[in-house]
Amino acid sequence: MLSASEFAGPELIPPSPLERSRPLVRVLFVLVAVLTLLASVSPASIAQTTAVSPEDAVLLTKVRQAGLWEMPSGMMAMQKGSPKVQAVGFAIMMDHGRLDVATRALSQKLNSPVPDQPSDEQRGWLLEEMNAPPGPSFDRVFANRLRAAHGQVFAILAQLRAGTRNDDVRAFATVGNQAVMRHMSMLESTGMVDYDALPTPAVSTTAAPAGIALGLDTSQIAVVGALFLLVGGGLFYVLRQIKGNRGRARASRRPATVRTGGSHG
Repeated sequence: MLSASEFAGPELIPPSPLERSRPLVRVLFVLVAVLTLLASVSPASIAQTTAVSPEDAVLLTKVRQAGLWEMPSGMMAMQKGSPKVQAVGFAIMMDHGRLDVATRALSQKLNSPVPDQPSDEQRGWLLEEMNAPPGPSFDRVFANRLRAAHGQVFAILAQLRAGTRNDDVRAFATVGNQAVMRHMSMLESTGMVDYDALPTPAVSTTAAPAGIALGLDTSQIAVVGALFLLVGGGLFYVLRQIKGNRGRARASRRPATVRTGGSHG
């Protein structure tokens, strides 16, 4: 009859501490490499810019000047317009009053001066409204002048809202664009807007080059690619090690194969 030692399968030798530590060392190496690459990216390229750019200053100026001529325009509408135009003029005047308070507050916070007078072109629009006879004649001048001006400001606010790096300016542009959209709808509700007289919208058909949407230069794109390879390779290696360790653990728990047969004696 075979002895117990002969029944047992091959002896499993447990891995040494050095062998057990190798997977951890490799994972740590991958993490160190990733952190090194991240540190090589300039903080200025990923940190949010809070300074006021020239474009942010333009936004504040445009909104401030819009209020400087549209508030008195709304007052004239309440005096010279039809009932429908009077209601629209009052709503626009009140909206711009509130928006002007926010504009001046943000201007002071960001130390970005804004004008105190409407532009020469806006003064001409106010003079045109003053010279228009009350009633339908004034209604047409009021609705078309303000609708055309709102369309221009709406496009500017949308572009600046999409590109600003400043949180305060972004929130301000959002509120401003909502107000402008509301005013355009109210002006159109008067039935006096001549859409054929509005400027043709300018839409760019040029495809954006690769990388522009994310704002990454060539070196940053290379870093992102290297990070992808390192992280992906590291994850693949870790999963492979886990699978191998599980297989070895199952093998160590499996009982030795015992050959059975009739007894001899």
